[in-house]
Amino acid sequence: MCCEACGVGQRKAWVFGFGTFFAVIGLVMLIFWKDIADSIKRNNLVLKVGSEAYNNWVEAPIPIYLEFHMFNWTNPEEIRNHEVKPHFVEMGPYVFLEKHLKQNITFYENNTVSYFEKRTWFFDEQLSGGSLDDMLTAAHVITATVADEMRHRNKFIKKVVNFMLNREGGELYTTKTVREWIFEGYKDKLIDFLNLFNTTKINIPYKRFGWLVDRNGSAEYDGLFTIHTGVDDMAHLGSLTHWNLKNETGFYSAPCGTVNGTTGDLFPPNLHAQQEITIFATDACRYMNLAPNGTIEKYGLTGYNWIGTTETLDSGENFPNQKCFCDPSIDECPKTGVVECKKCRNNAPIYASFPHFHLADPSYVNAVSGLKPDANKHSFNLAIEPITGIPLEVNGRLQINMMIQPDNDFDIYRDVPKFLMPMFWFDQVAVLDKKLADKAKLVINLGDYGYYTGTALLSVGAIFFIVGIVLTVTKRWKRMPNDDEDMLTT
Repeated sequence: MCCEACGVGQRKAWVFGFGTFFAVIGLVMLIFWKDIADSIKRNNLVLKVGSEAYNNWVEAPIPIYLEFHMFNWTNPEEIRNHEVKPHFVEMGPYVFLEKHLKQNITFYENNTVSYFEKRTWFFDEQLSGGSLDDMLTAAHVITATVADEMRHRNKFIKKVVNFMLNREGGELYTTKTVREWIFEGYKDKLIDFLNLFNTTKINIPYKRFGWLVDRNGSAEYDGLFTIHTGVDDMAHLGSLTHWNLKNETGFYSAPCGTVNGTTGDLFPPNLHAQQEITIFATDACRYMNLAPNGTIEKYGLTGYNWIGTTETLDSGENFPNQKCFCDPSIDECPKTGVVECKKCRNNAPIYASFPHFHLADPSYVNAVSGLKPDANKHSFNLAIEPITGIPLEVNGRLQINMMIQPDNDFDIYRDVPKFLMPMFWFDQVAVLDKKLADKAKLVINLGDYGYYTGTALLSVGAIFFIVGIVLTVTKRWKRMPNDDEDMLTT
């Protein structure tokens, strides 16, 4: 700084003034920046209108894909040959871009928010390993549901039902296109008859059958969710309190029927490496506990990884605390790695597992041929950046199976073997992109940026003080007449 006309006092005021200014600003930042940074992070991570987290939560900012892997039953005509196992060939994947949009968002005074989630799927032919017009053979779901519901009725009623199945379209298996099996659905003679018959004894609440019929573009299908906003306590951010206005699912006895965990798209910050993560899966109407399993790197971010384990889908065989996931009214509890979902799926004999019966009792995969469990392809994985709670990578994998078992009162199921038939498995894939990763790094490093800036400012202030002290000790505040510049101008 040049101050030709300044006196000694003015020069001292400038030097020590700047030193004081920079030192005070730097010291204030070092003392208070952590709280300021924490406040900034908190305001961006909680669910409130205008926050970064809210905007990303309302409409997912990254592409999400749903991959369907369908099982084609290649030898149904040999079902009664007990020397030949039912054989299945995996088809696909059939990949759909999945769009998420929260609707009917309502905030409450107790720091919770309720909403419906509209999910819309768009087929991506380029990413898919097949066409939606591929033909696929699988068990006739309606016939299996009717037979299962009537299994324990008296002989007379079962004879009537058997006559009805034989006359009105009951089948062991059926062949339809993939598009009909997934979203479009197909008309069925047996469904038409049951809807016309209109009996409460056999409840078929739809006009067409397809695994996701009426779900594409529907906001209400998955139900009404109520979660914590994190405004009062960040540790509860994203935690479910109610599903369809209830804190119990009604499908399992307590505590297994408790609405628990998160929906999988929002997690609290400051997660610990050894804690469990709980996901509420609407497709199974239950929560699932995931265990920690190392770390992953993504765009310079380190995330903790959680996976499904042998405990995740156990119904009490190996983990007694999960015995309540087994309905005492059914004939027998499924072995480990498989969970019964009848009540959740309109009383159809549906069971969930990991793909290819990964981590399930070996008897399931040994009863069929064509399946090869592989942890790298079939595990349920969830990686989260622990400081912000932002998901880095998601592979939500589940398999839907149907129980086939003999019943000599029904011609269709006479002398068939008992086995769990794989119908399809899906993988919900979401990967953080670089743009969001950079934003996350900014939030994570915000405290460090303030610390370094404060240290730099304090250092600048110290330099001014040192210069001022040196000039004072050497009495150099006033320029001497024998300075080179002065000599040249005299």
